[in-house]
Amino acid sequence: MMKKRCLCLVFAALLLLLQVSLAETQMITLKARDVVLSRSAGTLGIRPEDSNTYHLIDSSGQRISDGEYISIYAVSDYPYFKVEADGTDGIHNDGLIDAQGNILIPAEYADIEVWSDRWAGGIKLVPSSADDKDWTFTNYSTGEKTFWRVDTVDFYYRGQKVGTLGRSDYGGTVTPRGDFICVQTQAREPVFYDSRMQKSPVTASGSSEYTQVRQNGRYVNVHQGSGQYAFTEGCTLTEDQVSDAFLYDKAVVYNLQGQPVFTAAQNYDSVRPYAGEYALVSMNGLRGLIDRAGREVIPVEYKELGNYEDEFFRYGYISAVKDGKFGFLDKAGNVTCPFVYSGDIVSNRGNFATIKNLDGKIIVLSAAVGELPEHYADVSFPGYNGSMAFVAENEYRQVSLVDLYGNTIIPFGDLYRSISVNAAGTVAVASQGSRTYDVYTLDIAPAEEPSAEPAAAPSAGAGESWTCENGHAGNTGKFCQECGAPKPQQAPASVTCPGCGTVYEGAGPKFCGECGTKLHD
Repeated sequence: MMKKRCLCLVFAALLLLLQVSLAETQMITLKARDVVLSRSAGTLGIRPEDSNTYHLIDSSGQRISDGEYISIYAVSDYPYFKVEADGTDGIHNDGLIDAQGNILIPAEYADIEVWSDRWAGGIKLVPSSADDKDWTFTNYSTGEKTFWRVDTVDFYYRGQKVGTLGRSDYGGTVTPRGDFICVQTQAREPVFYDSRMQKSPVTASGSSEYTQVRQNGRYVNVHQGSGQYAFTEGCTLTEDQVSDAFLYDKAVVYNLQGQPVFTAAQNYDSVRPYAGEYALVSMNGLRGLIDRAGREVIPVEYKELGNYEDEFFRYGYISAVKDGKFGFLDKAGNVTCPFVYSGDIVSNRGNFATIKNLDGKIIVLSAAVGELPEHYADVSFPGYNGSMAFVAENEYRQVSLVDLYGNTIIPFGDLYRSISVNAAGTVAVASQGSRTYDVYTLDIAPAEEPSAEPAAAPSAGAGESWTCENGHAGNTGKFCQECGAPKPQQAPASVTCPGCGTVYEGAGPKFCGECGTKLHD
């Protein structure tokens, strides 16, 4: 493996010049050589004028860390920074800090690997030959190459060192599974460990969280990280320890202790692990979504639905493909971008999608408002799985920042050479060149939570009247003022069973026909 390093030093200066209010956008202007924005957080790394090291600031320009580093790199998918400090050998000087500058891994490693929000590792090397190398370092001043091989890998769980593996036990492929982790050996054999790096008693059959074994004539699920029988009485695992805490079997979803959680509305072909509050379900090659109560929030009508490995409905929307057409939905299943675009020509970018037009320009589809009226020479997004804003470039190579609702937050012009923005759309950094940066603190509000339930009918109060069964109009109370007849009761539009989620039109039966739950008297 080749580890790329830039050996040239960048001199930097920090000067807070201006703070203004632009509607709901705050901006400060900084004089600096380099500013590094965390895509997953809103903090920045910067190198001051009187020092050769970086430290962290917030979007108001206030320093938030004591650490000093000769380089800093934002980890794309997590609110962490890889940092480089002075090292004795020039190799073992990498570490990891969080977005507030707290040290997660000390700067004493040749490289840092971040596997999840819980798991990371520090790699130590020893000199080697070109025939037995894992790493190659190049001195870009002289062109000289040195070769190194893995000596040990220290494993960190939630910022605490929990164990060390040697080269034979670490083959470079690591798969996190909640509190557990699967490490492939040099011999390509998977081995599971718990959060204390205790080896699992199970001989793993792969990197999947569970494996099935036959016991007493039936198959049972074994959790490969702990060796426990899962989804059965006596299992001590909890939902926050594992990646997939539910078992789906014949329309029933069971928890880790084997207790039924709910009966699904349909007998789906499969139910994927929950990603946030929702799980992807499939039937006859089509997909939908259910919530944690088993209610079908998105019907099983779509060939594609969202990004399976990520949280569904980030910022309130999800992408979908139906009958070969691409579009977006909100949490209530309402179409927010119509399904009129061929899925074959759309590139999905989380809450945005792009289409290359015949004239070479880029059409942007927003999950909130559909196709944006302006087309662009180029676009870039802070994250694949969801963002609130994107950077646009026109034919004059001018850049701007556009939010999810099509608003131009930073207009096109010759002022900025480049703009970067974090995924949440809360912080943007615009470079003017000449060591000048404008840092924007933005307020792009996510969409309001849509209601999946029909609005309740207004009660008859002051200003509202009703007519009794005998034709007497103008009544405002509970009984007719002329004959005493009670006010007619409006039948509900539908009733949802609290036990299994089955929906009945009108008042519905007294008891649910699917699970027996009492609906009304």
